[in-house]
Amino acid sequence: MRRMLSQRNGRVWTGAAIVAALAVGVVLGSSFASRSEAAAQLPSLTFSGQAGLVMNYVNAAGAADFERVMQAYRASLAGSDDAQHQRMAAGMRMYRAAEPGPNNTVAYCLFLDTVEAGGNYEVIAVLAPLLAPGPPSNGDEVRELYASFNTALQGGGRLPMNLTLVSGF
Repeated sequence: MRRMLSQRNGRVWTGAAIVAALAVGVVLGSSFASRSEAAAQLPSLTFSGQAGLVMNYVNAAGAADFERVMQAYRASLAGSDDAQHQRMAAGMRMYRAAEPGPNNTVAYCLFLDTVEAGGNYEVIAVLAPLLAPGPPSNGDEVRELYASFNTALQGGGRLPMNLTLVSGF
């Protein structure tokens, strides 16, 4: 009898261990899946107004890099086969303020005249898919451009705004 009980307890413990291992696997698997999905998603910058404005406050040492990245950004949009990207580029203008911005930054205004509904204006989201399909060096180019973009914004930042026309004067 004692032997039967010990075999039964052993089976119970084995079954419990299997159930616990499955539960841990499900929890870990779902947490890794959500991280993978999040990593696969690129950041987005969309607008809901009639026009958009993005104030970029760039550290003075990174101004040339910022302008280079923004030229690549606009060229990627304008040169795309995607009609939405072409419309996004058509309404895009970038201005540099003569006056210094906060903390002695260089202020750049990206003006989006007639926003493309549903268009993702985030710099890396535009550059990555348009440059990455080519030779492997393009992936390196995207990483370098995005690193330059982020470095240029350090000490400054971005302020996106949705604009709605109030008066036409």
